[in-house]
Amino acid sequence: MQTNQKYKIIDRDLIKFIAIIPMAIGHFVDHYFGASASLINSPLLFLIAQASMIAPPIFFYFIAEGFTHTHSVKKYAARLFIFALITQIPFCLMLNGTLMLSGMITYLNVFFTLFLGLVALIVCESNMKLWAKISLVAVLEAVTYLLQIQWLIFGIPMILILYYFKDRPSTRFGLFALCSVGSLLMTTLPAALLFYSKGKTEYFNSSIIGAVIDLCYLLAGYFIVTSFYNGEKGKNPVFTKWFFYIFYPAHLFLIFIAKSIAGKY
Repeated sequence: MQTNQKYKIIDRDLIKFIAIIPMAIGHFVDHYFGASASLINSPLLFLIAQASMIAPPIFFYFIAEGFTHTHSVKKYAARLFIFALITQIPFCLMLNGTLMLSGMITYLNVFFTLFLGLVALIVCESNMKLWAKISLVAVLEAVTYLLQIQWLIFGIPMILILYYFKDRPSTRFGLFALCSVGSLLMTTLPAALLFYSKGKTEYFNSSIIGAVIDLCYLLAGYFIVTSFYNGEKGKNPVFTKWFFYIFYPAHLFLIFIAKSIAGKY
C-alpha cells in the first residue's frame, strides 16, 4: 500500500483546512439539528453531520508529525494542554447550554486526546525501561476512559500507530482500521443491541449502517493525509498554526450561541 509520490501534492495547512471545513459544518448540523439529523429522520443531514469524522485521523497524524518536527516538545505539549482546558468551556456550553461541573471534568474534548497522545509518544521515546513505558501508557489509557475523553481508549493507540508504522503503510492502515472499528463498536454496539433486544429493527439497522458510514469517513480522512500530504508546512505556518488552535474552541462557541438564540436548550 505504498503511495505513489506523484500524488503527494498537498501541504499541511491545506490538508488541515480540508479537515476543518467538514468538521465545522458537521458539528453544527449534528448539534443544532440533533435527532433531526439522524439516519432515520434525514439521511442527507446525517451524512453532512458525520462528515466531521474526516478530521480526527488528520489531526492524529499531525500530532505524530509534530512530535517529530517540533522545536520544543515541552512547549508543544503545554500548548495542547492549555487549549484543551480553554476548549472545555465552549465544549461544555455547546453540549449542555450551561457550565456544569460534571460536564467540565468528564466527557472531555478531543484536545485532551491529542495532548495525551503526545504525552504517550514522549513516554515511548524516553529512556525509561520498557515496563515503565507500558505502565505509563496504560495509565494514560485508563485516564481517557475514566474521564470519558473523546475517542476513549482508541485515540492514543491511533496516534502511536501513525507514528511508529509510518514506514510500513500496509501494517499502519490495518492497525488504524482495526482501532477505528473498535472505537465505533464501543460507541455504537450497546445502543444497537438495546434496540435489537426491544425489537426496534429499524433503529438497530440504522445504528449499524451509521457506524459503517462513520468508518468510511474515518478511512477517507486517513487516506487524505497519508496519500496526499507532501511534508511541507504551507505558506504562512505561524498564522495557520494559531488559526487552527483558535478555530476549534471558537466554532464550538458559535454553535452554542446559535443554539441559544434558537432556544434549543
